[in-house]
Amino acid sequence: MKYNVNRIDHIEKLKKIGIALSVEEDIDEFFKMVLEEAISYTNADAGSLYRISSDGKYLDFTFVCTISKKISLGRADTVKWPSVPLYDNKGNRKLKNFVSYVAHTARTVAVEDVYDQDIFDHSGTKKYDTANQYHSKSMVGVPMLNHENDVLGVIQLINALDRDNKIIPFNHRHISMVESLASQAAIALTNKALIAGLENLLYQFIKSIADAIDRKSKYTGGHISRVATLTEMIARKIHSDKYIFPEINFSDNELQELVIAGWMHDVGKITTPENIIDKATRMETIFDRIELIATRFALVKKVIENDIIKASIKKDKQTSRELTVLLKKIDADLDFLSEINNSNRNLCEMDLERIEKIASFSYRAENKIYRLITDDEKRNLLIKNGNLLPEELTKMQEHVLITHEMLSRLTFPKKFRNVALYASSHHEKLNGKGYPFHLRAEELPLQARIIAIADIFESLTASDRPYKEGKTLGQAFEVLANWASQGEIDSRILDLFLDSGLFMEYARKYLKQDQIDKIDPALIKKKYHD
Repeated sequence: MKYNVNRIDHIEKLKKIGIALSVEEDIDEFFKMVLEEAISYTNADAGSLYRISSDGKYLDFTFVCTISKKISLGRADTVKWPSVPLYDNKGNRKLKNFVSYVAHTARTVAVEDVYDQDIFDHSGTKKYDTANQYHSKSMVGVPMLNHENDVLGVIQLINALDRDNKIIPFNHRHISMVESLASQAAIALTNKALIAGLENLLYQFIKSIADAIDRKSKYTGGHISRVATLTEMIARKIHSDKYIFPEINFSDNELQELVIAGWMHDVGKITTPENIIDKATRMETIFDRIELIATRFALVKKVIENDIIKASIKKDKQTSRELTVLLKKIDADLDFLSEINNSNRNLCEMDLERIEKIASFSYRAENKIYRLITDDEKRNLLIKNGNLLPEELTKMQEHVLITHEMLSRLTFPKKFRNVALYASSHHEKLNGKGYPFHLRAEELPLQARIIAIADIFESLTASDRPYKEGKTLGQAFEVLANWASQGEIDSRILDLFLDSGLFMEYARKYLKQDQIDKIDPALIKKKYHD
């Protein structure tokens, strides 16, 4: 009856191990279950589970247990249980050590009496036995083999006991069961390595795509990596904060998901034309057309100068004076257009009127009409804010929609299912005035808000943009405070960013020294809290 009870107990344990093989996320907990059942089924007094080290040179103790010495099954103390070397100083395989031999040969090995054999060096066993007043006798070592027959580790059991607690050899039934358990342990380890490898591949692919997008622009290299870094910094600070965000406790998977979204937030720019991404001035297309305008101005001036010479020959002083004044005006107009083209400032009504007048200029000489700027050039010069025409701005803004479309087509692991939403929402605003979906506060998760602030702060302070200089900390927070007061960004995140000093940690690493000015967080917060 006792045997049947034990058999039922073992079947139940094996069922649990089988279930855990597919659901247990903690590989060490699974190994613990495997070793525990191996010891229980064989009625061994002691057992160890080793894993091959990452460099393949050692067997690392993972779990140990010695029942008679009251060493409970648990993680091995690396001081008491140092790794077993697989090779000597010359790089030769160590085959005299029992577990090293099992690892090298990938074969199960059992000995009836470790002291009564000459295959393995038992000096180490004897030293351990003497130090711990123990007697090792029967022993079995079973390799954990993956599908390619590579050894991933070894299960070692010592001293099988009969019902009277006398040491007996490990029999075929014992060995068969331990081999089965070792196989399951190897499957678990292989699965974990496979998943880790796929996730590592995913990260490498994501970072390579992000790097390619950054390299696409000769000006904005590093933007994506800096946003991803700042996103993670803010998220980890929120996770640890117990004052502003006491309710937030990101899991490791949630943090990973957010960081991936940070890396992927601009993936849609892969379709954005370079001449739009890199448009440094109002007149730039493939090249800066202000030079073409300057050449045209020079030609018109040359024509006028010729007419001045003709007027002088005719002694027409009035015409000569008028044309000389016109030359000075043309020079002033070119200087004005050059300043407008290269400036990041917003244009006022006087600027717009003057551009219109320059565009309407015409000069007739020898039945030919000369103009200073074309209609298309005028249209670009009349851009009031920034450097992009409406259709160029629309094309630029499309990148977030394309980001969402691209990422939504990918089958991310379930734990990363929100990457597309987080990544594509960094231009949304809490008041619903953002793009591409015009989401409102209740539709925007905290993760998307974090990326938004990271993206804005990086863009404001970046010193590698062709169309503007990097703002100082004070100037950047002036903009952020204004947006927070208008309900565009999350004021709680901005509070934490200021109060934690996180902005200084980022600034010391990525900003120029002259950008790091002194700011008063309390004064800045008043601008959007009052």
